[in-house]
Amino acid sequence: MKFEQYLDASRIIDLKSASFDGALRELILACNLHNSVPIEQIASIIMEHEETATMCIGNGVAVPHTRLNVNIPITLAFGRCKNGLFFNAPNEYKDVRYIMLMLSSNGDPLYLRTLTNIVHTLQNNVIVDSFNRSHSFDALQEKVLMVFAPKKKTGLRESSENVNKFFLEEAYKLAHASACSTVLLLGNSNLDGVDLQEIFDDTKVVIATPRPAEIDTMAANVHIISPLLNSNSTHWLYEFRNAVLLGLAKKVIKHNEKVCCVGSNAQGDILDTLFIIDVKQEFCSIFTSETQFLVESIKPEVLERVLSIASEISMEGREGKPVGCLFVIGDMDKIREFSKPLVLNPFFGYGEKERNILNPFMDETVKEFSMIDGAFVIRGDGIIESAGTLISTPNHNIVMPSGFGARHAAAASISWAAECVAIVVSESTHRVTLFQNGQMLPLVKKS
Repeated sequence: MKFEQYLDASRIIDLKSASFDGALRELILACNLHNSVPIEQIASIIMEHEETATMCIGNGVAVPHTRLNVNIPITLAFGRCKNGLFFNAPNEYKDVRYIMLMLSSNGDPLYLRTLTNIVHTLQNNVIVDSFNRSHSFDALQEKVLMVFAPKKKTGLRESSENVNKFFLEEAYKLAHASACSTVLLLGNSNLDGVDLQEIFDDTKVVIATPRPAEIDTMAANVHIISPLLNSNSTHWLYEFRNAVLLGLAKKVIKHNEKVCCVGSNAQGDILDTLFIIDVKQEFCSIFTSETQFLVESIKPEVLERVLSIASEISMEGREGKPVGCLFVIGDMDKIREFSKPLVLNPFFGYGEKERNILNPFMDETVKEFSMIDGAFVIRGDGIIESAGTLISTPNHNIVMPSGFGARHAAAASISWAAECVAIVVSESTHRVTLFQNGQMLPLVKKS
């Protein structure tokens, strides 16, 4: 699955309208869906949402989106507005220079995943700056297609493809000799032209990539997960541990497996690292039962999203300063017994759709509220119940190793008392640590 399935040159346009409403209609028209649903109906749905929650993501970019009660594939359109837009709302619309519209049917399971990938891509300053430098329309169109629907490269890219194919063939031999039932590929290595099903035969392959939409494979033995990967990290164990953890949560990796981990260095796309993880030995202390990692009330994609946001906070901080925070995920009936508000709840009164952690437009809100003392409390299905929450478990005192403070102690105790997952971002070390069953598992360390 690649973005080229959703976007082509005909849906990249220079916008003529000076208003957000008019620009939106131009993009809808470019999608050529008028035989399925009227343009005015689509525009009305998006504008109604825009009145209550902005779809601007910063960086001079807006990503309006909606799901429709019609059977259509995910459809994208991209427009440039050189002079900004007028809209009866916050002034940030005047700074918008690019709009990417995303439409999909209500039942499309890839909707949130694709939206998240688009938002994260367009929050990249380097990518947006490349659009800014494309003064002619043809140059812009070429740059947008290069970002969202890249063509296969030759030369050095072909060379790395051959090296990676050889490396994977050798990895298969080692995995087979070491009784590994799963091979984990980590990072953004060049896998173009590499037939994973042919190389690994009946061995299970898990690809961990922050851009799953760019992986093009339908092989039955290949699974894709999407942890946050720190492209500058030199701490390989943390990166692989994060990926294995999400594989466990999604049940594509089992508790009694050995995993052959393969990755590439931070500076290139050539595979050069290989080692083996015994899952049971590495993770057994945090399992909820002998065979189950997560409690049933927590959706794997919720854990994945919270870990991603926590990792970003640990690496970026807030307003140039390091930030420490705590996320508690699980059954509210159990968590409520050990928690109470420290401040007025900033999420009170909002609908569940608006405060769902899986919504990529929640990222900045969560990061902003991360500076408030207290914990984020999140239901297992992703609904944020509160921020600024005091965690108190007086009957479950857990002794922490030297160097860990009150936030880590609260995370360990609530994970034991309420049978939930707690994730801590350390303000002093920038480390992200997961707690379950009172046990800790370091996952991310800032380089």
